[in-house]
Amino acid sequence: MEYLSDMPTDFKIYKVRRDKNSGSQPTHAHPYYEIFYLLNGDCTFFVDHNIYKLNKGDLVVVPAGELHKSTYPQMGSSERYVVCFKKGNLKWLNELLGDDFVKQSLTSGVISIPEKRRDYVEALMNKMNFENDGQDILSPAFIRTGLVELILFIIRCQRYEQNVIKEIDVDNQLMQEIATYIYENYDKKLSLDDMSNRFHISRSYLSKKFKAVTGFGFKEYIVNVRIKNACRLLLETNKSITDIAFECGFNDSNYFGDAFRHVKGISPNKYRKNKETM
Repeated sequence: MEYLSDMPTDFKIYKVRRDKNSGSQPTHAHPYYEIFYLLNGDCTFFVDHNIYKLNKGDLVVVPAGELHKSTYPQMGSSERYVVCFKKGNLKWLNELLGDDFVKQSLTSGVISIPEKRRDYVEALMNKMNFENDGQDILSPAFIRTGLVELILFIIRCQRYEQNVIKEIDVDNQLMQEIATYIYENYDKKLSLDDMSNRFHISRSYLSKKFKAVTGFGFKEYIVNVRIKNACRLLLETNKSITDIAFECGFNDSNYFGDAFRHVKGISPNKYRKNKETM
């Protein structure tokens, strides 16, 4: 799948079918919002250090810059809509409801769309998907109004519908706790040995189970959390790249540079210089 940062548009929608033969989705974060809606099947979704088991009708909000990854089912297949849009699409909503209100409403989380309202959500997405092919000069307006309507519906569900906020995967509570610990202590020394001792499990079990549940390798997740925070510091502060590397838990600035290029595709210095496009 191409990503929005590689495209000249500020909106994209995909309808995608996945199964165990589709390969693993790469760990990623991007400078735009994503709405993920599961049309059928099931999958595991990892976002904001939380693990969710998704079923038909579940919708995920992924804020800009948030690490996330979906793991496809080992049996059968799943089909989802993925809606990507940049912050500029929220201008009218921000003016109407206020920046803070909209931002708080679009924090990461999962909503189970009530069964009686799924046809409505799917009709909105079908309409945007149809218009995304560029039917005529009115298509951008139809897309923009469809997206605003979808976001308003998400906010209404969050605030006024009962039992729609999906809980994290309680069957994998231990892996959830480990992921949260890493997320909150990324700047400290973190090793497989240290974590297995802290959580009283074997190294091999932790490594295999963490990968199976989250879709991330143990070291891969640590590096990505550190890079995510490094991106924030590169864009929001004037600290040196070396200082940022150490502040984010890297004990070698050269390794930080290599890891950053591997995850983001460019050097830390270029990432900082391209601030306006991030």
